[in-house]
Amino acid sequence: MPFNRVIAVVTDDPSDINTVSRAADIVRDDRGHLYVIYVIKIERALPLDAELEDQIARGEQVLHRSERLARLPRGDIDSQLLQAREIGPAVVHEAIVRDADAIVVGTSYPTEYGSFSLGNDVPYILEHAPCDVILWREHSGAAHPIARTSRNGRA
Repeated sequence: MPFNRVIAVVTDDPSDINTVSRAADIVRDDRGHLYVIYVIKIERALPLDAELEDQIARGEQVLHRSERLARLPRGDIDSQLLQAREIGPAVVHEAIVRDADAIVVGTSYPTEYGSFSLGNDVPYILEHAPCDVILWREHSGAAHPIARTSRNGRA
C-alpha cells in the first residue's frame, strides 16, 4: 500500500529522530509528501490563540531540526506548528484535513507512577485515526524482567 501523505508528530522527545527518519523513509519510497507537526498544548485558562513566545520558539526549532533530519526535497515536506488543548485530537484532525495515509508517532519509554504508560494522546490517536498509525517506542535502556510464577504461585 503506498503512503502518499504521511504525518510525523514531533514533541521535542528523543524519539523524534526515529519518528521523522521512519516517516521520511516511507514517503521517499513512494515519492509522497511528509507533514511534520508540532502541537503546543494550551492550558484551558488561556485562549487557544494565546501567544506563548517561548513555546512557539521551541516548536519552530523542533520543526526546523525535523526538516533537516528528513532530508527530503523542499516540495516533499511541510511543517506546521499547531496550538490545541490536547495533542491527540489535534493530530487526528490534521490527518482528516490532509487525507493522510499514515501517522507516525513516537515516544520514549513513558512511565506514570513507575509503570509503563502511553498517557492519553497516543491511545487517542490509535483509536480515532482515520488512517494507519505507526508507533515508534524507544528502548528504555533498563531491563524489565518478566516475573514468572510457578504452578504453586511462587516466583
